[in-house]
Amino acid sequence: MPQKKKKRVTQQTFRRRRMTALAIIILLLIIIIYSIASSCSGNDKNGRGENSEAIKTEAITTSSVSKTTPVQTGTIIDSVTDSSHTQTSDTSLADDPAIVRSIELTFYTCDLDIGDTVQPYVTMLPDTAVDLTEKWESSDESIATVDWQGNITAVSPGVCFVTVSSVSNPQAYAEVKVNVMNEEGIVPVASQTVSYNSNQNGQTVTTTVMPSTNQIRKINGLTYVQGILIANKTYSLPENYNPGFNSEAESAFNQLSEAAAEEGLDIYLSSGFRSFDEQNSIYNNYVDAYGQASADTFSARPGYSEHQTGLAIDVNTIDDSFDGTPEAVWLANHAHEYGFIIRYPKGKEGITGYKYEPWHIRYLGVEKATEVYNSGLTLEEFLGIDSVYQN
Repeated sequence: MPQKKKKRVTQQTFRRRRMTALAIIILLLIIIIYSIASSCSGNDKNGRGENSEAIKTEAITTSSVSKTTPVQTGTIIDSVTDSSHTQTSDTSLADDPAIVRSIELTFYTCDLDIGDTVQPYVTMLPDTAVDLTEKWESSDESIATVDWQGNITAVSPGVCFVTVSSVSNPQAYAEVKVNVMNEEGIVPVASQTVSYNSNQNGQTVTTTVMPSTNQIRKINGLTYVQGILIANKTYSLPENYNPGFNSEAESAFNQLSEAAAEEGLDIYLSSGFRSFDEQNSIYNNYVDAYGQASADTFSARPGYSEHQTGLAIDVNTIDDSFDGTPEAVWLANHAHEYGFIIRYPKGKEGITGYKYEPWHIRYLGVEKATEVYNSGLTLEEFLGIDSVYQN
């Protein structure tokens, strides 16, 4: 069978087919590139939408803070541009590590003469807080003023309260009670009931100062409130103050001990008057053994101990084993009848500054001790004072 003769492809036809194939390949490439570009464009659009929303949220938040937070003249506010620090409806202030939640001061009360200036050191917590801007205010600038840096200056005799708050979170604040004395060393008390807050050992303590005609008086370095000599973490005694064991307190304790004995109980004196030097030795031994922070919860620093007044007594075993004994129960119920109070009651550690000590009694005289006992208050609460070391 004769072979079929192949049809010859001309050069022109070959070039036409090659151009057609090339055109098809280019068309396919264009379609692929267009598809990829469309996909990327969609994702990029979504991304820009999310970022725009974040920027919008941040702008709204910043505006809200500016409108609701009063700013003291002269205070510089740092802007926060990191969106991770933006406060949104899904994040509360308490949960945001960038927001100040509490403020601690180096002291919460101060006694000043007219013209004196002091400045408490401020610590804003947590450490991760970003905006540490402070706002300072005085409750009565006729008594004491405060500048934007926290310098408190005494103007005239009286009592007022200086408050420092966080600009980023005004709910975080702390207060300093300012006592300004007159030329006679007297601080006129408030004419109306006032309360102030302090942060003591991590606890927020509210102290109420009741109206009274009594005054805080400084005599030869000693502090008297309502005529009562005070020695606590706020009010110290001169190093050379060495009165010995108060004879009236000693006599009253002997009567107390005799009355307890009539009921078959044994209450005896274990520690009475201690000088500055004796307290210094005792305190430093505790610091060496337990560290200062722990020692400060149960031992007074030298110059701040009630034992140096000659009016304080530790009875029986000076440790927790005394708690709950018949002697401890009797003492808590009858000490005031002989002029004494349980100085550091249970549950009042944040106010007195010391752990519960059922063995530590303080002589006030029968009348005043009975008043304090019936009030159910600590001596600090009764007198409207606090007990906090200033450093």
